[in-house]
Amino acid sequence: MLAIAKRTFGEKGFAATTMDDIASAAGMSKKTLYKLFDSKSDLFRAMLMNNLQRFQFGVASRPDMPVIDELRHAMRYIADVVFSSDEIALHRLIVAERKQSPALAGIFTDVIFKSGDNGVVDCIKRIKLKSTLEDLPARTVAEMMIGAVFSHDHFRAMVDESHQVNRRAINKRIDVVIAVFCEESPNT
Repeated sequence: MLAIAKRTFGEKGFAATTMDDIASAAGMSKKTLYKLFDSKSDLFRAMLMNNLQRFQFGVASRPDMPVIDELRHAMRYIADVVFSSDEIALHRLIVAERKQSPALAGIFTDVIFKSGDNGVVDCIKRIKLKSTLEDLPARTVAEMMIGAVFSHDHFRAMVDESHQVNRRAINKRIDVVIAVFCEESPNT
């Protein structure tokens, strides 16, 4: 259901998509859909929350994995999700409709920016950072790392549909950011 909603929102836009559209695409009645979700905004929030669960890294980590490797794995997983075509379409939708549907941006901010980087934050809390970063909150460091790795290509993908993300370059950027931010030691 949530994947159908995501696809429908991505194709038609948030404002233009009706609960009828989603119900029809899911092969159910609008009445049934309203039993599951009180409103289109609630459905959108549930879709984002479901999407966010793809970012829960700590659960998938192995107990024997060094935290530096766990962070590297988490950042590469973010790249897999963030640069997927359906995710880029969702981000374009939110930017395009921010004035027409201000609640949409609020929902996105509430769900993604307040908890989307929790897996990286968890890793940062367990890593010895460079001394210049030790006094910063873990979330701030995580946001800086994510921004350094993804912002350029994410912006390009948002505005240029022909932009192809170079995963080797992204992986190299992840390695460089980890080296710049973190003290690698046998205990991490």
